[in-house]
Amino acid sequence: MSALSPSKERAHAGALTQTVKWVDSAIVAISVAAVIAALVVMFVSLMAEVVVRYMTNQGMGWPSEMPNILFPWLVMGGIVLAAQRGQHIAVTAIQGWIGRGGNRVLLIAHQVLIAATFFYLAWVGLAVIEITGSEVYPVTGVSAKWAYMSMIVGFVGLGLTALTTMNHLLNAGDPLTVRTHDIEDDV
Repeated sequence: MSALSPSKERAHAGALTQTVKWVDSAIVAISVAAVIAALVVMFVSLMAEVVVRYMTNQGMGWPSEMPNILFPWLVMGGIVLAAQRGQHIAVTAIQGWIGRGGNRVLLIAHQVLIAATFFYLAWVGLAVIEITGSEVYPVTGVSAKWAYMSMIVGFVGLGLTALTTMNHLLNAGDPLTVRTHDIEDDV
């Protein structure tokens, strides 16, 4: 039996739901910002390089390093957004056989595995950052750790998405509807 009254349990569940929604919204906002910023900076810098090279027959140098630094942020932002929207490839053959309860258990176990894996990879990535910190891009002087940092941030985003997905799975009537998204919802 619960130590909390039913009204306090509902308030606690409501606060948890609001926190999960806030975390999901923050993850999406950060991912979108990373993707858009990476695209804009890469495009503008490479376009500036083309214009300067066309006008002077000499390049600036630094724009050619921007994709090395920013492309990993673009990719990891996209991966996290796809996870938030449930748009990664999934094998669903077994889900038709095991029913709602079985699907809930399977999907929660899957999210536990995902969270553990990506939080572990983020932890291991911290050691990689130590190693790559000595690598420096020659023209910009930017450390390569900034490109590798995208992996750690992305892994944390994927781990947090797995945790919030577990909450959604526990509260959803049909676990197969969690993180489903129709393109029409955006229009």
